[in-house]
Parts: sequence; C-alpha cells; structure tokens
Amino acid sequence: MLFRIGGDEFVLVSPTTSEAELEQRLERVRTDLIEATSDDKALMISSFSFGCSRVNPLAGDSRRQMTMDADRKMYRYKLMHRVQQPEKDDAPQRPIVDQLPCNDRVFQAISMSSETRYPFILNLDTGESQWSVNAVRDFNLPSQHPFNSVDMWLARVHPEDRDNVRVELDMVINGTWHFHYMQYRVMDAAGTYALCDCTGYRLDGTDTEPNMYVGIIINRSLADTTDSVTGLGDIHALVNAIGEMRRVAREAGFIAIKVDDISEVNARFGFDAGDRVLAESAACLMECSRGKGRLFRSTGPTFVALFDDFDPEETDAIADEIERFLGSPVLIGPLEYQPPIRVATLHLDSVDRQPVSILNELKALLGKAVQVPGTKLD
Repeated sequence: MLFRIGGDEFVLVSPTTSEAELEQRLERVRTDLIEATSDDKALMISSFSFGCSRVNPLAGDSRRQMTMDADRKMYRYKLMHRVQQPEKDDAPQRPIVDQLPCNDRVFQAISMSSETRYPFILNLDTGESQWSVNAVRDFNLPSQHPFNSVDMWLARVHPEDRDNVRVELDMVINGTWHFHYMQYRVMDAAGTYALCDCTGYRLDGTDTEPNMYVGIIINRSLADTTDSVTGLGDIHALVNAIGEMRRVAREAGFIAIKVDDISEVNARFGFDAGDRVLAESAACLMECSRGKGRLFRSTGPTFVALFDDFDPEETDAIADEIERFLGSPVLIGPLEYQPPIRVATLHLDSVDRQPVSILNELKALLGKAVQVPGTKLD
C-alpha cells in the first residue's frame, strides 16, 4: 500500500519478511528509474531516496519509533547516493555565493510566515547561526545571527530535558546522526516553559559549502491544540496544562473518562457515528465540569478533566456526577445508543511529576475501573 504524506514524501507499507528484502526491491526500482531517465530525451535524471524499517507491534514497537527510524535511514541514504545531474555546456556558471539556499530577505519572509514555527540554520564549522524573527521575539534570543548558538539554546532548555537534548545535538554535530527529532521544553521570553517539537537535518559540507544543521521548531504552546471532533483541548494542550500545574504548589484533582466500544461503533456504523458519540460525551462532560475545571480529549476515546486546588471529596463528587449523567443516549439511525464508560480519579497534594507519568497512572486506573454499562452491540 502506497501513501503520499505530503510534498515529495511517500510511505510504502509492505508485508515483507525483512528490511533487506524490501531494500533490494526498492533499489532495483530506483536503478530502473535512473536508467530510464538518463537518455538525452529526458529533461533530468529522476531518482528517489528511501529508508526501510520493520515494525512488530507484538514486541512493543511504536509507530513513532518506526517512522523516525525509517526517516533517519532515508536521509542517510540520500547523503550517500546523490544523483548528479549532467551540466549543459551552455549553462551559465553562477558564483558560489548565489547558490546558497536562501539569503536574509528570503529567510526573513519564511520566518514570519507562521507565528508558531521557527526555522533556523546553523553553520557547524563557524558556530554562526540564523534564527527567525519570531524566535528572537518569543525566546528572547540575543539576535538573528548569534554565535555559540547551541550553548545559547541549551541554556533555555528545561533543566530536566537538557542532558538528553545535549547528547542528541552532539551526535548531530559530530556527524553520528544526520536527523534529529525531539520534543522538550524551552523557556520563552515571559520566563515560562513552552513545549516544542524540534526537527533538524545535518547537511554534510563540500569543498565549497560548510557543514550545516537546518531545521524548524514548532511551539506547541502556541500551535493549534484543539481537537477537531470535540472542540476540546487535545493531548498537547493537556500536557501543557499539567506542566503549568507543576509550577503551582497546591492540591489538584484529575478525572479520566474512557468511552468504551467506540471501535465497535466505528466498525458497525462508520466513523461519523463514533465521532458523534465522542462529541455528545464531550458536551455532557462540559456540563458536569463547567466552571470547575478544564477538560481535554487525551487520546482516542479518553478524556481528562483537571481541577486546581481541589480536595479528594470534591473530585470524587464530580466523578460521581459524570458517572450518572455521561450516559446520555445518542441517536444512531434507528438505534438509541448509550455509551458504556469508565471513570477514574487521582488526587495529588501537589503536581510534582512529569505529565507523562500522571497520564500513565490515569490510564492504569482506568484499566482497573468498573464499567458503567451502556447499550450492548451484540
């Protein structure tokens, strides 16, 4: 199965038994393509780069691990198998300075095109870098062209994340890795930590070009973090909200709600029906928690409600209310469907753990929770 995921990138899902088998097949196709477009009739030689990764869900492999592994291998392949286009004898030779990927004016235009995305370029040979106008503003950088930019950036990374980020960047700088992706927290101009996705590529230098590290940073604290089905904050907004609660030393209540059987609803009635059940559930949750807490769609059919400065009794009272009222029937064709749910609560005297740790505990509590029965789809 072949999918286009954007731009010039495709994903091929193949039931082959090994990476080597798929690599051999792709290499044959690539060779045939190059040969077919290398004659004088073709405008240019066509080619592609690829990276293969095998996934075994039973062994605990995750989709993210697989795609990152394939992306790294694809980029490594690209660096090692560049196809040189034949030069025309009458083509004018431009000075090297004009062949750079962008100049200040172009970079400035690109950097201002999004409030949440910050492109950057780092010269690994000289230490000079170029940052977007918005990054200078939002992270209080000294200028658009700072030196020693790696140390400058690491100083803004959250202390708990800094060592891991330093290790990965060192591997990019020394050429061990050519692809870098991490999600970590960075202090913004207001002195608070913003959750950021950081993706970059190392470009190996030539006789006329330096070693470069080029990438983009996405500020998840400013990015669109609304779930399109329910209108609630999504998992990124939830992680940010828990991170904010860590900075305030007071009691906090968490309620996790899972709507069961959504996969069966999707299979029997279609995804529109499943989305409608989730949207109706979200509306009911809003009624139960309005003015008392913040509600998010975590992952799949799971919701999480956060309550600042709540004691266990208050949290349990709202959980009981949710159990009584969440089962509002949803009309699916002729069927009046009432979704079965599970509800779990967690109380902390203060939020002193990472968001992922809290979300994992809520997930475990949901797994042990007794189901509030609904309509059976037998």
